[in-house]
Amino acid sequence: MFGTDKEKIKGKIWDWANFKSTKGFPVSEDLLDWVVGQDKALEECYLCLDEWVHKLTWMTKEEWYKAWKDPNAEKPSAKKFIPAGPYLLLLGDAGTGKSLIGRALASHLTELYKKHKIQLRDVLCWANTLIPSEPKISIHHAGEGKKLVRKQKMKYAKKSFLKRWGIKIATYFMTSIAGLFVGIGLYWIWQAYITWLDFGGMVGAYGNYVPLMDFMMNTFISIGSITFLPAGMMLIFLILIIFMGRMGGLGGPSKGIGGAESSNAPKLIVDNSQKVAPFIDATGHGIPQLFGSIAWDPLQTGGLGTPEHQRTSAGDVHRANMGILYIDEVKNLKPDEAVTLLTVLEDGQLPITIRSRWSGSGTSAMAVSSEPVPCLTFLVAAGNFDSITQIHPALMDRIYGYGKVVRMNNDMPNTMKNRRRYVQFIAQELKRFRMPAFNREACEELTKEGRRRSGSRDRLTTKFRPLISIIKTAGILAVNAKSNIVQRKHVLEAINEHCKTIQKQLLEHEMEERGRFLEINPEGKAEVGSIYGLAVVRDNYSGEQTGTVLPVKGFIEKRDKVVKRSKENVKAYFDVTGIAKSDKSMFIDDSVAKVRTIILQKYGVDIAQHYFTHIDFAQQNGVDGPSAGVTMALLLCSLIEGKPIRQDVAVTGDINVGVGDEIKITAVGGVHEKIRAAEAWGFKKVVIPKKNLKYSVNPNDYKLEVVGASTLEEYKKQIFADKTD
Repeated sequence: MFGTDKEKIKGKIWDWANFKSTKGFPVSEDLLDWVVGQDKALEECYLCLDEWVHKLTWMTKEEWYKAWKDPNAEKPSAKKFIPAGPYLLLLGDAGTGKSLIGRALASHLTELYKKHKIQLRDVLCWANTLIPSEPKISIHHAGEGKKLVRKQKMKYAKKSFLKRWGIKIATYFMTSIAGLFVGIGLYWIWQAYITWLDFGGMVGAYGNYVPLMDFMMNTFISIGSITFLPAGMMLIFLILIIFMGRMGGLGGPSKGIGGAESSNAPKLIVDNSQKVAPFIDATGHGIPQLFGSIAWDPLQTGGLGTPEHQRTSAGDVHRANMGILYIDEVKNLKPDEAVTLLTVLEDGQLPITIRSRWSGSGTSAMAVSSEPVPCLTFLVAAGNFDSITQIHPALMDRIYGYGKVVRMNNDMPNTMKNRRRYVQFIAQELKRFRMPAFNREACEELTKEGRRRSGSRDRLTTKFRPLISIIKTAGILAVNAKSNIVQRKHVLEAINEHCKTIQKQLLEHEMEERGRFLEINPEGKAEVGSIYGLAVVRDNYSGEQTGTVLPVKGFIEKRDKVVKRSKENVKAYFDVTGIAKSDKSMFIDDSVAKVRTIILQKYGVDIAQHYFTHIDFAQQNGVDGPSAGVTMALLLCSLIEGKPIRQDVAVTGDINVGVGDEIKITAVGGVHEKIRAAEAWGFKKVVIPKKNLKYSVNPNDYKLEVVGASTLEEYKKQIFADKTD
C-alpha cells in the first residue's frame, strides 16, 4: 500500500517497506506542509503570497508608513497610495482544510517577512487637541508602540503623581483645618455651658435669667458661624474632590474598556510586539468587531471625561493589518458589512467610528471618528459552493478582480504518493493531540476508510475532519486498553461504533426499527417472483446516507387467460406499489417506464396491455431512485420465464433501454452503503454494475461476495437458480 522504497522526509530517511508504526515520522513545523490533497489550492495560495510579499516589498521601499509616523502629519489618499489585493476565496465542503490553509498562510508569512525584511507595525491612537472628536493615528515598528505608550504614560504619571499628592496634601490640610475649627467650636460651646452653670443662668448685661436651651442655641449660632460653617464647607469640597477622583477625574484614573484611562497618553490599539504575522478569525463577527468601535458608556470607559482617543477600539480589519483576515461562511456577511469590507479591500485603510445600526441618534460621544487606520489585510474568505451566488456581488467582483477563487478538492487520486500522505496526516494529528502512534495495519485501515468515504475505488477523501475524530477515538481506545500503540482493531471499533454522525445514527436506528418488521429471509430457497433490491436512505439536511434492503414481490397473468375465464373484455394494467407518488418522485417514474419498454424489447410483449402486472415493494412506502429499475426488470424476467431467483443474492443498478439485444446496466450511487446493508442482513452475494465494481468499491472490504455485471443477461446468470431448492 505504501511502497517499498526509502524516502528522505525533512532530513530523515523513512523506510516505507518496513516501518512498523508512525513513531518517529518527521512532522513539519510549517503548517502549509500539513495541508494534504489540496495541491491546486496551495499553488494558488503560494502565487497570492508571492504577490502579497511583492506588494509589501515595493511599499516598504516607497516608505508607505512614513505618512503615519507622525500623528500630526496629514494622511495620504488611500486610492492613490495603496494598491488593492491580493485576496483568496476558498470554496469547498466542510472539513477539507480551508481554515488550516488560513492559519498556515499566517505562519508562512512570518517567515517570509523575516526573509524579505518586512516589518510589522503597531498602531497608536492620540488625542487631538484641536478637534477632540477626530483622534490622531500613528504607526510604528512592531514593539515600539508599547515603549511609546509607556514613555507617554510616565510623562503623564509624573504630572498625575504631583497632582495626586497635591490633592492628598490639600485634603489632609483641609481636613486638619476643618477638624481644628470643629474642635475650637466645641471647646467654646463647652466653656459657655460652664459659664452658664457658674452664674446659675444669670447672664447678660443686666444679669437676667436665660434658659439653658435658649442660651446654648444662641451660643451655637454665634460660634458655629465662625467654626462649624467653614469646617462643613471644607468637608463638602473634599467629598466633591473624592467623587470626581473615583470617576477618573482628579484622582487616580480608573480602567475602562480596552484599558482606557482618563489620560492624554496615547492608546495602543494594534499590538504586534510578538512580531508574528496576525491571523484574525472574523467568522460570524458583527460590524463593531469587524471594523472597530468607539465606546461611549462611562461605565465601560475610564469614567466621565475619558478622552475620545482612549475610547477607541480597533476592529478585526485593523488588527489584521499586514496579516490574514479569515472569514468563513463569507456569504453570511450582511450587505452593510460587505460594503464596508469593500472599502477596506479597496483603500487599505478605514477610520474607526460607531457603525452600529442601532446608533442612529444619541450623544456627541457617538460622533467620534478617528483618522484613517491602516488595514492592509490579506483576505482569506471561505465557504461552500453555494456561496458563489450568495456573496454580495460587488464583493465577489473585487475578489475576482484582485484575487483568486479556488476550488477545494473533496478527494484526491488513490496513488501510492497520496497514501503516504495519509500516513503523514495521521502522524500530524497524533502529534497535535498527543496520542499513541498508529501501527502499520492501523494506518492501512484508516487509508481504506478514506477510500471508502470518497465513494470511488481510485480516490481518497480529503474531508479530513471526520477522520480526525476516528484518529482521536482510536487513540483513546488504545490508551484505555493499556496499549502503547494504536492497532487496526481500535480503528475499526472507532469507525463502526463511536464515530458516526448523529444523522447516520438516526438513520441506522430507523432502519433497525423498521428491519425488525421486514420480511427478509436471505436463507430461503429460490423463488419465482421474489427478489431483493438495495437502496439508500438519505438525510436531506446533512447528506448522510445508509443502506437498506428492499423485498420486492411480483405477479403477472396473461390478459387472454383472464378474458377466457371471465368471458369479459377486461383491460390489462401495470401497477407498481410502495413507490413515491408522481408529485414527489424524482427517478422512479422513469424507471417504471423504462422497465415496460425493456420487457417489450426483450420478450415482445407489453406488460401493461398483454398482462395483468403488479410489482410490490413489500412493506415500503415512497421508494425512489434509478437503482429500482434493474430489480423490477429481473423480477419480471423471472415471472415471464418462470425461473426462480436466489434469495441469498441482492442487486442494484440502473437499467437502460437497450440497443439491439443488449440491455445495459449502468452505475449508481451509494454502493458501499448498500453492500454494508446486505452484509448486515446476511446475504451471500451482491450484484452491482461493473463500473461501480471498477471505480467505486473494493470487494476485499466485505465479507460477502461482490460481483459486477454490465448487462441484464449477466445479472440473470448471477441471480437465477436452475431449480427452486
